[in-house]
Amino acid sequence: MLSYLDCIIFPDRCEVIEVVPSQRYVYPIFKNASSSLHYQAIHSKWRIIINEQIKKLSHIEVILRDPQQRLESGFNTFIQHVLQDNPELDQNTVVWFAKNYLFLDRHYCPQFFWLTNLARYLSPDTVLTFRPMDSVAEITPLHKSPEGVTPITEDMAQQSLSIPNIEMYQRLDQVLFAHGMDQSMTFGQVLHTLQQQDPTAYDWVIGRSQRILNSTYALPQT
Repeated sequence: MLSYLDCIIFPDRCEVIEVVPSQRYVYPIFKNASSSLHYQAIHSKWRIIINEQIKKLSHIEVILRDPQQRLESGFNTFIQHVLQDNPELDQNTVVWFAKNYLFLDRHYCPQFFWLTNLARYLSPDTVLTFRPMDSVAEITPLHKSPEGVTPITEDMAQQSLSIPNIEMYQRLDQVLFAHGMDQSMTFGQVLHTLQQQDPTAYDWVIGRSQRILNSTYALPQT
């Protein structure tokens, strides 16, 4: 663990929902209809596959959302959740920290980060198929919004447009959204696509982390 935030952004519990009776497997991502998918799973008693069980799956669907829309929605949700849990805090202060210390929460961290956490539990041959938000209607008619979260205001939307140092992360998600939609690929192929389509963003987000964890200094796993 390089930072305690790793425990928040890359948690040790990873879930995939089995959709019955179609035998589809869907990876729920916050702000990508995950509340509706989880609510339907509970209502229909669908199986939740976790961690090492995921390695047995040969195919998983991933719902992707337009990166800017998701950022605005997730940023708004995070701010409201923090203020609900800590009413003594000032909203402007919470917004400042959310903007300047990326990323404090999974609601607005990149979708690529969610894939990275899923990849910890995938077989190298598992195929990921990326689907748009409207494909959720094929799985559930429910539209479940997070409890207690009001729609984003114009001011909050503008705040999300001025987050510093977020460009490269958003560019990776844009590649996924533009070049991955309705495509099927392994996680290795996802990385290859990101590197080919936007090598600058790839090096900024992924290459730098790899250089920090230079194998010269890493102890062999036992």
